[in-house]
Amino acid sequence: MSNVLVFGHLNPDNDAIMSSVVLSQLLNQVNYNGDTYEARRLGPLPAEAEKLLAETDTPKPRMLNAIKEKANPQQVVLTDHNEAGQSVEGLEFAQIIGVVDHHRIGNFTTAAPLHYIGLPWGSSCTIVAWLFGILGQRPTDAQAKLLLSAMMTDTLMLKSPTTTEFDRIFAAQLGEQLGVDPIKFGMEVFLSRPSGSFTPEEMVGNDIKLFEVGGTKLLIGQYETVDKSRALGMVPEIREAMKAYMKKKGADGIVLCVTDIMEEGSQVLLEGETAVAQKGLGIEDVAEGVWMPGVLSRKKQVAAPIMAVK
Repeated sequence: MSNVLVFGHLNPDNDAIMSSVVLSQLLNQVNYNGDTYEARRLGPLPAEAEKLLAETDTPKPRMLNAIKEKANPQQVVLTDHNEAGQSVEGLEFAQIIGVVDHHRIGNFTTAAPLHYIGLPWGSSCTIVAWLFGILGQRPTDAQAKLLLSAMMTDTLMLKSPTTTEFDRIFAAQLGEQLGVDPIKFGMEVFLSRPSGSFTPEEMVGNDIKLFEVGGTKLLIGQYETVDKSRALGMVPEIREAMKAYMKKKGADGIVLCVTDIMEEGSQVLLEGETAVAQKGLGIEDVAEGVWMPGVLSRKKQVAAPIMAVK
């Protein structure tokens, strides 16, 4: 019997946290392969995740800083990501036995067969909700609350173009179980974020991923808000934070999307070597950033066209 670590990506969002927490619970419930499963995290808990875990009396996942090389490799399951650049330090020393993800497949290889569940749905937690049925289980109310919270934040209350009919179906089912309207519940979760207290450094670094395209290391971040006016009043400070973060991570360029959920669009700021991003998005680097109406999804509307640049 092995203790398998289950974790989402660096700079975890609500979906990365809840998918690892609830998936590990599910696998323990069914005694999957006779192993035990322990949720971990690769960064600070988002405010909404911390609040929801406390409300449901769910233990907070412990930090995982690195995986060390050893004779018997640590077995892991990745949720909400598959790319090494978005994962824990020392991932190459681990044995990846499973992935539950809704992103593109990046630079991903394994030495042995594994359970790989990759579906183009709006949230990794939608996939976890589906797995309950596959494994003959019904989520508890606490698990349903955690899953629904992440489904709503990751699909921006089902507004994101990444939203699928499966997200709507499972959101409706979980909402019915909990006796809540999924959209209203999602807005309450989103508003639990202390958006008014975010510093420029937090706006840049709290939700950001590294991509490699055309030999360029490009960071793509997203800051979600219900009122972009405060952020746009801090553009010079945000740009300085972007430069500092880019230097710290050894990246060539950085893209930051300030996404206004209510106005349904993003103000896009660029720093460093961003020619590939400008080409992919069809925009130029201007001081105040470029407003892109309808752009809500980093994965589908920002990263995908950038990665497609030849």
